[in-house]
Amino acid sequence: MTHAVRYWRVYVACLRNCLVRELEFRVHFAFSAIASLGWAFLSLILAGLVFSNVRDIVGWNLDRMFILSGTFVLVVGAKNFLFQRSMFRLSELVNKGELDFVLTKPIASQFLVSVRYVDFTELPGVLVAIGTVLFGVRRVGLQPSPVDVALYLLLVACAVVSIYALWFMTVTLAIWTGRINNIGHLLPAIMSVARVPSDVFRGPLRLLVTFAIPIALVATLPSKALLGLLDPWMAPYQVGLTCALLWASNRFWGYSLQRYSSASS
Repeated sequence: MTHAVRYWRVYVACLRNCLVRELEFRVHFAFSAIASLGWAFLSLILAGLVFSNVRDIVGWNLDRMFILSGTFVLVVGAKNFLFQRSMFRLSELVNKGELDFVLTKPIASQFLVSVRYVDFTELPGVLVAIGTVLFGVRRVGLQPSPVDVALYLLLVACAVVSIYALWFMTVTLAIWTGRINNIGHLLPAIMSVARVPSDVFRGPLRLLVTFAIPIALVATLPSKALLGLLDPWMAPYQVGLTCALLWASNRFWGYSLQRYSSASS
C-alpha cells in the first residue's frame, strides 16, 4: 500500500506542476484548448458528412456513428491528455542525454517518463466526446444496463492503455536508433483508421485490426458493448491483450535500457 501511495503522490505532483505551467501562459492554454475542441468537432462532423449520402454502412447508421465517433474522440483525447507530451518528450530525453537523470530517480523509470507531462488542453475535447456518446445513446433509444456501461468504460480504458503500450514501445526505438524526433507521430497516424467501424474490413485485414493491432478496440468494440452487440468472449480477450501489451512494453523498455549509452559514457 505504501508503494502505491508513493507512486500516486508522484503522479499528483506531476499533474499539479503541469497545471501550474499551463496557467502561467493562459492565452496559449486557451488557444490550445480551442484547437483541441475544434479537432473534436471536426472529427464528429466527418461522420455526419459521410452519412449525408448513405443511410447505412455494414450495419452502422448515423445514430450509431455518433456513439462510435464520440468514443473515438474520447479515447484519443484521453490518451493525449495522459501520455502525448510524455511520448513526444521521450526521444528528446534520449537525444539530449537527459534520460540519465530519470534513471537515477528511486522510482520505476517507465512510470516516470510516461506520466511526467499531461496536457490539460485535451480535456474540452474529452467533454465533447462524452456529450456526443450520450447524444448517440439517446438517438438510438438505448437504455444500457449498469453492466453495459461498466463494460463500455472497461473497454475504453483498455483502448487507452493498449495505445499507450504500443506508443511507448514505438518511441522507445529512439534508444536503439538515435535521433528520430518524429517517431512519436507514427502510431497516432495509424490509429486514426479507428474512426471508421472495423466491420468495413474484410478477411485477413479484419483479423489483423481486431486481434493483432488493436484498432478495433479504440472505438468499434466499446461502441458495440454499449449497443449490446459485442460477442461475450471479446471483452476478456481484449483485457488479456491489453495486459500482454503493457507487459511487453515494460520488458522492451528494460531490454532497450541495456543498449542505452548515457550522456556521461
